[in-house]
Amino acid sequence: MPTESYHRKNRKMIHFKIRSFVKKDIPDVVKIATQNTFQYCSESLESWSEHDPDGIKVAVLDSGKVIGLCAAVNHNEKFSFGGTFIVLEEYRHLGIGHKLFAAGFAHAGDRNIGLNSPADKFNLYKKHGFTVIEESFSSLEYECSYKLNVEALSDQLPSKVELKPFEESCLDAMSAYDRALIGYDRKVILKANCKEANTKTLVAFKNDICVGFGSVKLNISEAARVGPLYADDPAVAEVMFKRLVESMPEAKGFATVTISKNLAANETIKKLGLPIHANLLRMYTKKKLYINTSKVFCQFDVDFSPF
Repeated sequence: MPTESYHRKNRKMIHFKIRSFVKKDIPDVVKIATQNTFQYCSESLESWSEHDPDGIKVAVLDSGKVIGLCAAVNHNEKFSFGGTFIVLEEYRHLGIGHKLFAAGFAHAGDRNIGLNSPADKFNLYKKHGFTVIEESFSSLEYECSYKLNVEALSDQLPSKVELKPFEESCLDAMSAYDRALIGYDRKVILKANCKEANTKTLVAFKNDICVGFGSVKLNISEAARVGPLYADDPAVAEVMFKRLVESMPEAKGFATVTISKNLAANETIKKLGLPIHANLLRMYTKKKLYINTSKVFCQFDVDFSPF
């Protein structure tokens, strides 16, 4: 439904509407996301919107220009994950963000909703119902705008472990591993992630059993973004991380997100000399999710997925 707000600076009414994201919005969304250092890529926007066609909401002017967006992607019947909440600076304080947020909540329905919050948004999200706070960990964002040198990392796999490039024949083993770790079925979005044009995925096997997998993709800033990266063994995770980064020599930077209490994951990043870009707090509307975070070395996507 069309809405209007009075823009004090321009002294005129702003007419906009909230609707679901569609493919033609990608150029505007990428501009907004790039200005605000979001880590995802344009293909991921398509994958998540195909997974949940109403899970990403946009605020659009009469001209068709996208001026804000907010995600609340329904993962299953009980859980939704929110993120990429942003309104262009010149259109803030007009109630647009509130309406985007409300649209996301309405779409999530009675589900438990999770999100990652920067410190300066903590009180805002708490006020809007995110009152359950994860205290055992936070999400650590790492970024750089130069080609990452990973020579310091190990390339020696443990005995009987092999890394295979993703093929569709790997999907059942990957999704079984993922479901055991995350607690619900994500086979559809895993397949979409691995098939994105600019994504490369490695799957770790030991005695023909999946013991981890990881992906790298060029994001909207043309950086190599690693994630997800899950593994039983930190030694396997380190080799997989190194090979994923090396598989994208065209990247102009690097990005990933770790979990603060996964010491092995952060030790790997420490070897590369990368400082923490942002520390994100996990918040929920109803209850926390519990998984074995020692197997989560790089998160899937902090704007669309809990781990």
